[in-house]
Amino acid sequence: MVVLLGCILIFMSHSLINSFNYQIAMAKGGGSGEMGNAMTISAVSELPTMFLFGYLLKKRAVFSGSASPACFFVLKSIGTFPGLLIFRTYYAAQAVPDVRLALINVACVYYVDGIMEPQDSIKGQAYMAMTITAGNVMSSLFGGWLIDAAGVGAMLICASLAASSAG
Repeated sequence: MVVLLGCILIFMSHSLINSFNYQIAMAKGGGSGEMGNAMTISAVSELPTMFLFGYLLKKRAVFSGSASPACFFVLKSIGTFPGLLIFRTYYAAQAVPDVRLALINVACVYYVDGIMEPQDSIKGQAYMAMTITAGNVMSSLFGGWLIDAAGVGAMLICASLAASSAG
């Protein structure tokens, strides 16, 4: 249950930033071009980790890190904070945490298969899919409201709090 709640918070933090990336770029003085660049960097940075997951798993490098993946989502929220940092740092913030997101996406399957009985593995994968969906729905519901009520900065603070609570 704790793992599922942590995953909900991680995916909520992730989705708050990705769903409202245009508003973040606008708050930093950019537009759709900067948002597109950031999304491209974010998507491309996930691929090597996903492709190398099997190798990392053999080396035990996936689960041996002392830093929680949640801290990388906190760093992403801080790196995207409007007015705080320039666009180069915003772009850098898009790349680093998504390496950990790629690990989480692939590791969820491995984790569930490792802790569940074989006959329950489909149920475990369904639980993980529900956590992703719950995090995305919560971010969509609250993210727009937060931006309208208090601005992009408040939304990014909530993204940071969600990620840090998951850690």
